[in-house]
Amino acid sequence: MASPPSVSMPILHVRGNHYDVGYHTGVTFQNRIKLFYQSSLLVQEKLLPFYSQKRGREITEIYLRGARDHFPKLIREVQGMADGVGMAFEDIFLLNIAKEVYNCHCYEMETWPPESDNLGCSDIMINTQAVKLIGHNEDCDPQSRTSGYIVSAHVIEDSTDEKFTTFSYPGSLPGNTFAFNQHGMIFGCNGLYPITAIVGATPRFFLNRSMMAAKTAEHALEIGKNVGGGCAVGFNLNMGNWKNLGDMWGLEIGPGANEGMTNLQTFKEQTKVDDSPCYLHSNNYKHLSVKEMDNLSSSTARMERMLEFKPPSTLEEMKTILGDTNNAKYPIYRTPRATDSSQTVATALFDLIDRKMNLYMDNPKFASSPFLTLSLE
Repeated sequence: MASPPSVSMPILHVRGNHYDVGYHTGVTFQNRIKLFYQSSLLVQEKLLPFYSQKRGREITEIYLRGARDHFPKLIREVQGMADGVGMAFEDIFLLNIAKEVYNCHCYEMETWPPESDNLGCSDIMINTQAVKLIGHNEDCDPQSRTSGYIVSAHVIEDSTDEKFTTFSYPGSLPGNTFAFNQHGMIFGCNGLYPITAIVGATPRFFLNRSMMAAKTAEHALEIGKNVGGGCAVGFNLNMGNWKNLGDMWGLEIGPGANEGMTNLQTFKEQTKVDDSPCYLHSNNYKHLSVKEMDNLSSSTARMERMLEFKPPSTLEEMKTILGDTNNAKYPIYRTPRATDSSQTVATALFDLIDRKMNLYMDNPKFASSPFLTLSLE
């Protein structure tokens, strides 16, 4: 029997101010970040050509001014990461506006077709008295499988005192994948894809990073509104709280120049036999009315396939769905192919009752045990 391919998932435990956290992340993972920057086709064939054009540099500068005005501490985090890696600040900042660039601005400049249907995740939440699970497939640039890492940070600066643990894309601010924090909050993040981005509004990754401080779902809602700074594109957070086991929540954020569009859905504990025990989300808006990009083929196909299953109510049923490869063009559990260049680089299963996160680096449908387990406490 052939051995499975080798894989690693390093974890950095770091404490300090925003610059310190960025710096130590950069120093610790400089090889992974540089490898990602040099080997990612999306970076080399899309992000850098965009920035090489005059309009691309103008757009980048507008985003940078807005981020500096509204999130100066996070700009210091980006600067720290750049210094730690030994790369220019502009190169690391570009990685943090990649969602706006890939899915909107390059399309506007007619440089290449948008890639929105290639980048996105799938989430399932189960909320019954006996089972409280949040499952998340992290679907992204295939290079993140070998270059990604986990950051467990304690950020202390002025009035800031936040602790969180999250899988991170190389060189990006943490918080845009799956995560949990000191307040018991659990997050599964899905990208959403408006047809245009609002130049100058807050880039998505900065809002994702800000969400790591959320104490409640309502607090996350207020952070998502980002009054004064808005949101350039959009995303969805599927949330639970192991310190408050009653409800789960689905939060959608849409674009807005001065305030992000928001919709918070409360997913109550299901007690009736006829009630669906689960809540599903992929990369289409379910609740906000937002004009989306046309080519969301993978997101649509994944949702249609999830709905073909009996609503899951157990861990094994959730793993079966998240590991499904029935659709040859757009499977739920994704590996690069002609029709779908994205990859499921990790699957996170949060058990709120047992207070643990199980991480799978291969298809969870076939795994006898997780790759690693982290306590949520």
